[in-house]
Amino acid sequence: MSSLALPRVSRAALYGLAGLVALFELGVTWISLHPHVPADYRAYYLAQTTTCLNEPVSGAYSNGAEIPTISGYERLVANIRVCGFEGPVGDGLHLVGESGRLRFKMMGPQHHLRLMLQMVAVDFTAPKGQEMDVVVNGEPVGSVHVSTGKPQRFSFAIPDDLLKADGLVDVELKAPDAVKVDPTDSNTRKRSIKLSAVRVG
Repeated sequence: MSSLALPRVSRAALYGLAGLVALFELGVTWISLHPHVPADYRAYYLAQTTTCLNEPVSGAYSNGAEIPTISGYERLVANIRVCGFEGPVGDGLHLVGESGRLRFKMMGPQHHLRLMLQMVAVDFTAPKGQEMDVVVNGEPVGSVHVSTGKPQRFSFAIPDDLLKADGLVDVELKAPDAVKVDPTDSNTRKRSIKLSAVRVG
């Protein structure tokens, strides 16, 4: 009796174990297809709808101060550079990919702010230059044509209704015509402009 019962128990245990393994595999497959990840991670790695992976920077900034984004100012720039920029190196921050973000933590109530960007299109885009779309706190505030040669200054009004209670001013520069230096480059290596100074105030 017992010799016949043991194989039945063993078979049942094996079937049960196989069922658990199958459920585990289904769970892993489901998680890999529907991962619970931050929106920024999903957009950059999974959906690939952006070339700019946000970094947690403080945005520490002295209101109205002009920050040169060139060599020698790495410490100041590190506080505001969220993603999409390389440097500062030499004469500016290089925008890499199709967009770049900066963050400014404004102190106290703010009204009638303006954003100043000093930019130049990188040489290999000559003679056409680059179109740049500027977005503040998720809303467009203007578009400009940036030429090669000498850096140009551009100023954008920031409507009061775009300002947040926490004082954060998130600036995104979008480069719809960014180019690949080498045809084998990925979209995250596209080039467009160098940013040499910035101010919010």
